[in-house]
Amino acid sequence: MSVSRPDRINILGIIYTVEYVDKPSEVDVYHRSSLWGQIDFWTRSIRVFSDGVGETDIWQIIMHEVLHGIANLLHLDVLLEEQHHDDLAVLALALVDVLTRNGWMELAGPEEA
Repeated sequence: MSVSRPDRINILGIIYTVEYVDKPSEVDVYHRSSLWGQIDFWTRSIRVFSDGVGETDIWQIIMHEVLHGIANLLHLDVLLEEQHHDDLAVLALALVDVLTRNGWMELAGPEEA
């Protein structure tokens, strides 16, 4: 079953809209830096850089931001600290891998062959 990109994600009962942007500088809603993805708890939005990015990478970005959302909502403050940012990226990679390897999510694209 192929999975389409979501435009909304429910994280523990809170709906976040998802927007895909063409430039990394458009990801940060405050235009402070170029990013791959960002979750904004105030606007309840997730922004993802997607131009020229493979589907697996896009899902890893989405999962990374979802993990930020879970950590925030469950007050797992240690996971929100900057030194653990890469840990969330690795967890996101692992979760997307588990979903695809078990056939729960099929991603299209040449990098999946």
